[in-house]
Amino acid sequence: MCSVPAGLGFVSICLSEKDCSPAGDVTVKSLEKLPDAEARIGRIRRIAKRNLANTLRILSFMKWHGLSVYRFATHLIPLATHEATAGWEWWADPELQPLLERIGREVKRRGFRVSTHPPQLCVLNAPEPQVFQWVEKYTAYHVRLFEAMGLDERAKIVLHVGRRFAGGVAAGLRQAEKNMERLPPAVRSRLVVENDDRTYSAKDTLKLCRQAGVPMVFDWHHHLCRSDGEDFRDLLPDVFATWRDRPPKVHLSSPKDGRRSRAHADYVDPEGARPFLEAVAALGDFDVMVEAKQKDLAALRLRDDFPGLFAGG
Repeated sequence: MCSVPAGLGFVSICLSEKDCSPAGDVTVKSLEKLPDAEARIGRIRRIAKRNLANTLRILSFMKWHGLSVYRFATHLIPLATHEATAGWEWWADPELQPLLERIGREVKRRGFRVSTHPPQLCVLNAPEPQVFQWVEKYTAYHVRLFEAMGLDERAKIVLHVGRRFAGGVAAGLRQAEKNMERLPPAVRSRLVVENDDRTYSAKDTLKLCRQAGVPMVFDWHHHLCRSDGEDFRDLLPDVFATWRDRPPKVHLSSPKDGRRSRAHADYVDPEGARPFLEAVAALGDFDVMVEAKQKDLAALRLRDDFPGLFAGG
């Protein structure tokens, strides 16, 4: 196994902490029942404040349990990409700004590696401007979020390549690269692309990342669901070489029902993941983001299953 203990973490919600969701949201329909814009922003502010406070609780949990990798909830600031918040500078709001800055200080103090993952409607290779606008809106929001926290380009934004094209995989990759060139430098410097479980394999995604000069996240579960038979061991060295400013990151979960099931199991199957983790560990320093349903509980169990592999054990 790796001589340097690997970083380990989880996604968004910490199940070990009671009433600690950082993903509280609000619907536009519920806001429409409020009398005016001030009341609507007031409700969004209250939810955002709770989300940020709970994020601080989660970072504290991570500190005490030796975890170092974390994905922020997508909607920390509810409706930040919607016209309902137009004109509201949430990043400078006197009730939110101190919390955002505290989160950033904690991340930097502890050396946490953090990221975000915009929702599935963000299709990197969308040819239609009205669809690609969601990539532009969400990535701009997440850049603003990181900047409000005082976090540099090592805080990453993870996206998938996107949809299947009639012209095949090559056409879809070309459109993705073309669209990436349209993104501002502040987004591109944080962008990471992940292989998916339906259309763009790890081999396909690696080709795009090498051509575009962006890092790639290798998702083990997605590779089980979508590959052309290539051995992951042959891909990993080139995947890791795409990373320059922080340790390479992999996503790890196990299929719920059968090898090619796209649904995530509650915990990572240690024997199923062992060949992958052994191959990754042989390459040096790396981070593992556990995407199992049991969140932090699954990450902590994985550390117990592999003594000595992960930091904080």
